[in-house]
Amino acid sequence: MGGLLDERVVLETIFNNYDTDGKGNLSPIQMQILHGDLRMGGISLPQVMESMKYACIHGSYCEPSELYNLLQEMDRRFFLIQDFRWEFSMIDVNHKDTISQDEAQWFVQTVHGRHFSKKKWDEFVKCRPVPGSPVAFAEIEVMLCNIPNRLDLQSEKMEEEKEREDRMRRERLAEEEVARLKKKRDEERRRQDEEQKRNEELRRKRQLEDEAIVDEEDISNMEEDKEKDRERERRKQEEEERRRREEEEESERLRELEKKQREEEERRRKEEEELYKDVEKLAKDAEEKEKKTKEELDKLKNKGGSDEEAKRLRKRLQDERHRKLRYNLKVAIKSRDRYQLDYNITEFKKEKLEDTDMDLVKAEKILKELLVRDDLKRAMTKRELEELEKAINAIKKHGLEVPLAKELGEASKLLTRLKRLERIRHEILELKQATVAEIRSYQNPPAVVHKVMTATFLLLGHQEKETKIWKSVQALVGKTGKESLKRRCIECKPEKIPLAPAKRAKALLEEFDLEEVRDVSAGAATFYVWASAMIEELEDLTAQKEEAKAKAS
Repeated sequence: MGGLLDERVVLETIFNNYDTDGKGNLSPIQMQILHGDLRMGGISLPQVMESMKYACIHGSYCEPSELYNLLQEMDRRFFLIQDFRWEFSMIDVNHKDTISQDEAQWFVQTVHGRHFSKKKWDEFVKCRPVPGSPVAFAEIEVMLCNIPNRLDLQSEKMEEEKEREDRMRRERLAEEEVARLKKKRDEERRRQDEEQKRNEELRRKRQLEDEAIVDEEDISNMEEDKEKDRERERRKQEEEERRRREEEEESERLRELEKKQREEEERRRKEEEELYKDVEKLAKDAEEKEKKTKEELDKLKNKGGSDEEAKRLRKRLQDERHRKLRYNLKVAIKSRDRYQLDYNITEFKKEKLEDTDMDLVKAEKILKELLVRDDLKRAMTKRELEELEKAINAIKKHGLEVPLAKELGEASKLLTRLKRLERIRHEILELKQATVAEIRSYQNPPAVVHKVMTATFLLLGHQEKETKIWKSVQALVGKTGKESLKRRCIECKPEKIPLAPAKRAKALLEEFDLEEVRDVSAGAATFYVWASAMIEELEDLTAQKEEAKAKAS
């Protein structure tokens, strides 16, 4: 009984010595320092965290009653690490302190045996900063020391089976929806073709009745041209439908990514709150200790102390500096400040410190994320198609789609609009002169044609009164060279259009939809699409400016 009481007193004394804040519990960093004082070198912070999850009720801190069991678990890992380091060095035949990814998988699989979790291994590989690169011992030491759980494996299998069933169900529903839409589209197209055919037959019949003699060759050529126009229009509609489906699928994928981003951000925030909650204080303490040691060394030099004492102080100064650098890197990770990360990563590498807590890997990953995000924001501000595509591809290349899901969603929407503007400009460029001439040839144009062309010229800088009389519109449409309608539309920039005429143009266009315009005039329909796209882009630019102004104020 006396021995048991002595053991409790010892444990209580040790606990109180390291509970410097008097909170009644020890954090992961405090436990790492305690164990490091008991066992030379101690274990890494991730190992401490895993030990606390295994031995402590709360998992994020240790209470006095849990200290003995926690120290036993940390000792178990400490001694296992010695054996695993030796086995790792045997695999590392090139003595580079790394092994290949396949060798690392074999190592973990050999240690865990039939309880090896392929899913956990795949998650580990996916989260690595550089997939496929050589694996350091620090990356897999926690996985090696974790006790495999058969229930976890069964749970993983059930989860995989559920995911597979859900995926098959979604694929089946998607196939049914595609088939339904295709059937509906085919029926609608067949109905439209039949209606168009009847209208053509009636019109041709009236034409034959009005004319005594009709040249059969002219009729044949006319029908062939119309058939070609119908074929082009059909292909154009199919292409628009395909792009719409792709955009909907991409939007759904980005919504899923944003959901994952929110979950990942919440998980990261909680993890960093637990892992780095006292790092600022620890970093400051380490800096003060370094300063005091340096002052002691300077005093010793001035007094002419012994070389042995000076050597001891230099060694202590180096240790204090290394500890300060480690805590400064943790502070930079917690702050997620780009410049602070860059500076502390450089200092950490300059001292060639061992990345025992995997903080260097985490810091480099965060810095890469911040750099890529800044490049994306610059590309979105410039609104250049090629540069925006390059920035989006960089996010996908570095596997940052989840952490940057929100920014990626906004960039993808902008990219879709820019591509649409580019397609419309191309359609304007490819517009046949005969089609433009058709608009100009109207002597008394339909109201839809007159209003669409009025909206077009409002965006190009003309006053509405200039377009009240159709002959004035005819003169503007008929201009050539630098003043030609096609060239002015292609060179027009949304950001240079005043907001007031754009609002008036939008009001004119809202009286009709695209199909109504297309039924009357294919040429007017092209300018309707162009004007609508320019107004939409201008509204987006205006909203962005107002949002930026609100943030600045």
